Amino acid sequence: MQSLPTFRSPLRFLGIIFICIGLFIAFVGVAIFLGIRTIDTPEARLGSIITLAVTGGMGVIFFIVGFVIHSIHRRAEKKLLELKDYGDRYDAEEITLVSSNSVVINNNPAVFAECIYTNSSGQRCRVKSRLFMWNRWGREHDDLGAIIYVDRQDPSHYAVEIFIREGAGGQVDLDFT
Repeated sequence: MQSLPTFRSPLRFLGIIFICIGLFIAFVGVAIFLGIRTIDTPEARLGSIITLAVTGGMGVIFFIVGFVIHSIHRRAEKKLLELKDYGDRYDAEEITLVSSNSVVINNNPAVFAECIYTNSSGQRCRVKSRLFMWNRWGREHDDLGAIIYVDRQDPSHYAVEIFIREGAGGQVDLDFT
């Protein structure tokens, strides 16, 4: 059975976009540097060095920021897989989507889910997921289900996996704290 289309964390796309922008800026800087370097005047040599330094520096900064963001996302994926294997699994009883105005892509807001579950000792616990992209069109928030994976030794480490109920369940959000 195929799963329904899933939503992904904006960190994955944001990291890849920053890496690509960094590589593009660095490439443009090197091309300008090589073009200006062919002119044999002291001003042109100084201009080519300044251009290379500025665009190369901006490219490196964008690349490093993108790499860090992408690494955070990969770490969250790894933590989720570890908690799936070695953690306790709870189904969310209540899910509330809270919109965040910090990230909006194609009129789709980034949201986080606040989930309530009952742990093995009978306590009701509230957890909050990381941001993920939510498509407002065609889906109601009642269609969502959530599974919370909690570390057995430290309950403050958890992961939230949100899925669409009618399908086989696709991963929506990666979260760790």
